[in-house]
Amino acid sequence: MSTASTFTQHLTIADIPQPAKSVGAHLAAKLELFCTDERTLTDELCDMLCIWLGMQAGSGTSTPSGPSFDLTVSKTTTAEEVKTGADLELIVQSPLGTKRCLIQAKVLDPNTNKLRCASAQGWHKLRKQLVAARKEAGNLAFLLVYMPMNQLDGAGYGYGTYEQGGAFPVTGSVPSSHGATLIPVDDLIGKSNRWRSRKDKVPRLSTGSFKNGLPFWQLLLQLMLCRRGAWSSGRELISGEGLTPFRTVSVIASKIEPGGWVELQRIADEFLANGEHGRDA
Repeated sequence: MSTASTFTQHLTIADIPQPAKSVGAHLAAKLELFCTDERTLTDELCDMLCIWLGMQAGSGTSTPSGPSFDLTVSKTTTAEEVKTGADLELIVQSPLGTKRCLIQAKVLDPNTNKLRCASAQGWHKLRKQLVAARKEAGNLAFLLVYMPMNQLDGAGYGYGTYEQGGAFPVTGSVPSSHGATLIPVDDLIGKSNRWRSRKDKVPRLSTGSFKNGLPFWQLLLQLMLCRRGAWSSGRELISGEGLTPFRTVSVIASKIEPGGWVELQRIADEFLANGEHGRDA
């Protein structure tokens, strides 16, 4: 039997970045304090996203941007772990259609500064998982790396938790929203289903930064605002192989007409390009 939780709020696109950034900061702090495993961190990502987006519009802290709409965020977890090449399925839906991402999660260990899968057997297993995810989701398959706070700048975004109150040795300049960093599978695995870099596997640029990585909040907005992926009908997203991920987060925008969503995308593109909500500060 699966478990599910759902939150709905009326908001604008400006209400989304801060709580979504806070999710990354919270996960970085939790990993730093408790050396948490990826399964627990992925559950926390789902839970905090649901809770903070569900309460955001009542805070009165955001600046309105474009038309408002209802946003329903729900989490579903299966009763047993399943082998699908994905720890997390992310569904984004608007009046224009649906997008489906499959995400495999790994942890950058705060003690060793290495991915916990960094062994011959671990890399082999991860490659197979990423290939399976890409077969299902195409260019919307991702590796999710949880980063500890000691790799980041320690910033908060207005949604504090016990974990974020810890005294961390800050060594990086990368914003703490990168506590949940996503890397497209296409940038890691070539067309032959082999690692693009046999040496580095998942290349790093600097402390707290992976090549072609982007924070979770940014991916979410890119999906919603048609910066990444194409809208499809729900029927086109049904897998022919019956593969089911362990966790699913659905982000559904409603009570706005298709023309209004197109206008929202145009306004939000300008907002993200020029406004401070569209980048980490």
